[in-house]
Amino acid sequence: MNDTVGENVAPEFLKDDVIQPFLLESTGIRGRIVRMGPAIDEILKRHDYPQIVNELLGEVLALTSVLSSLMKFSGCFTLQSKSDGPVKMLVSDMTSEGVLRGCAGIDEVALKELLDKTEDHSTLSLTDLTGKGYIAFTVDQGEHMERYQGIVELEGNNLSECIQGYFKKSDQINTGVLVNVAQIDGRWHAGGMILQYVPGDGGVNQQTDKDDDEIKEDWQRSMILMSSCTENELLDRDLAVTDLLYRLFHEEQVRVYDQRPVKEGCRCSREKLANVIKTVSAEEVESYKVDGVIDAKCEFCGRSYVFDDAAIAELQKETDQG
Repeated sequence: MNDTVGENVAPEFLKDDVIQPFLLESTGIRGRIVRMGPAIDEILKRHDYPQIVNELLGEVLALTSVLSSLMKFSGCFTLQSKSDGPVKMLVSDMTSEGVLRGCAGIDEVALKELLDKTEDHSTLSLTDLTGKGYIAFTVDQGEHMERYQGIVELEGNNLSECIQGYFKKSDQINTGVLVNVAQIDGRWHAGGMILQYVPGDGGVNQQTDKDDDEIKEDWQRSMILMSSCTENELLDRDLAVTDLLYRLFHEEQVRVYDQRPVKEGCRCSREKLANVIKTVSAEEVESYKVDGVIDAKCEFCGRSYVFDDAAIAELQKETDQG
C-alpha cells in the first residue's frame, strides 16, 4: 500500500503495536513511527522492574522497533547496552517478522542507593543510571551471512541522543529520534519516531536542483515539526498514527506505506537448550547442576527448563549415537 495521508484514512489501520513507515515527499526525508500498547505492557509487567528501569527499557524497546524497521533484513535486530552503573545492561531484539522482547540487568544495591539519595527521580540522567559504557546494535541474519554491528558510547541525556550521535558520526546521515514512554491507567505505553535524510533515497528534491542550504533548511523544518509532537499525541491510541503524521507533516506531502505489526514473543525453547547441553563436556554439565538438576530460566520471558539426570543421559546418548 502506498497512500498520501489525508482525511480518508482507512479504518482498518492498527491503533496499537504498529510500525508505520512514511516519506515526506517534498524533501525526500523518510521516517518511521511506532506506537506500542499491549506488547510493551506485557514485556514490562512480566519483569516487574522499578519504575525508572521500566521507562528506560521501554525506550530501548521503542528504539528497537523503529531502528529495525529502517533495515531490510531476514533475521534478528538487537539493541544492547553494557555499562558499569546501577543499570548494567539493557537488551531488546526484534525479528524481521516483528516479534519483540527485552530485559534489563540491574545492580539492585547500587540502584537502591541512587534512588534513595535522589528526591526527584525524573532529574536522573541516562549516565546517572547506566554509568560508563556503550550501546550496540546488531543485525544477525544467520550463520552464513555477515553480521552488521554499530557501537556508540552511552552519553547525553537519553538513549535517543546516543542513536542520533551514532548516525551523525559513523554514517554521516541526518537522523532525528523522538521517544516517549509512560504508564497510563496502570498500563505501559510507548511511542517512537525517527526521521532520516539519505541522499538519493527518493522524494521531490531528488528531481530538483536544491542546494545544500535548502536541504539543510528542509531538515531543520522537519526536525522542528517532529519535536512539536507531544507525549500525549505520540501515545494516544485514539489518534491514529496516520492522522498524527498528517497533523505534523501535511505541508511536507507525507506519504504512508504498509504498516507492520509488533508482537511480544520469545524465541527460547527446551530444544534450543537441549542442543547446548549436547555440545558441552560432562564436566561442564555437572557444573551447571543445582540440587542435581539443570534448571535454566530465560531472562526474557521467565520460562524455566529443567533437565534431570535421566533427561541429560538421554541427550548424551543422542550425541554418542550421532
